[in-house]
Formats: sequence, C-alpha cells, structure tokens
Amino acid sequence: MTGHRSRSEVLKEALRARHDEPFEKALGRAIRHLGGQYPEYVALIAEVREYARAHKLDLRTAARALANQP
Repeated sequence: MTGHRSRSEVLKEALRARHDEPFEKALGRAIRHLGGQYPEYVALIAEVREYARAHKLDLRTAARALANQP
C-alpha cells in the first residue's frame, strides 16, 4: 500500500473522517495524507466496492470489515 502503510491502516484512517462526506473522498484524502498515489486509491476502492457488493454492505461497513482482516 502507501509506502510502509498497510491496507488496514489506510482504511482506518479513512474511517476516522467525518461521516457527512462520501467514503471515496475520505479514502482519497487518507491515501494522499499517508503518501500514496492515485493507482493505490483505485485498487483499494475497487476492493472495498467488491467486498461491499458481495456482502451487501455500504462502503463504510465494508471498509471496516476489511480493515479488521489480516
């Protein structure tokens, strides 16, 4: 992920954001804040969306579930 940051750390950073903004925006900010690039954002949001779709969850709940996985 972003340098030495794990997927879990990036997702948890994004989840700390205000709940009144879209998760995608919070994730983009978290990745930039942690030194990541756009391709990392695209890969991670695709993973979150796929997990959300497969488990019928909203993006924040899916991100929370993925952040708690090893």
